Amino acid sequence: MQSWVIERMMIIAVFAAMILGGMGLIAVMLRGRQRMRELAIQQRIALIEKGLVPSPEADPVRFETLVGLRRPVNRTAARYRSAGVFIIGLGCAMFLLLCFAARIPEVAFGVGGGIAIIGAAAIINGLLSGDDSSDVNNS
Repeated sequence: MQSWVIERMMIIAVFAAMILGGMGLIAVMLRGRQRMRELAIQQRIALIEKGLVPSPEADPVRFETLVGLRRPVNRTAARYRSAGVFIIGLGCAMFLLLCFAARIPEVAFGVGGGIAIIGAAAIINGLLSGDDSSDVNNS
């Protein structure tokens, strides 16, 4: 085989390993959070069964964070953040397509980078408007 074929196969193998490793890391993190939530709820149930009243005032923020009761204060801000992540992914995809499929790395940096910067701007917009309480979810 030619050297450029082996080089491309190695690049593809590295990217595939990174993607699979990232997916595995996400799965492990999700499982850990789920387990922490289960343990917090089991501890609270055990206290209730013993006749004790669990004190949410001891550390309510930690308990609500572990149990998952905390939600974004502003739904619009959460939408901007998720849209920003999506747009950054689109920019990275455009970069990869133009760089490797079309073999135009100069244009790939411009187009993919520009789209990714728009996504970053959407995330920053969502973070900055997160303190606005005009769209509070009181459910």
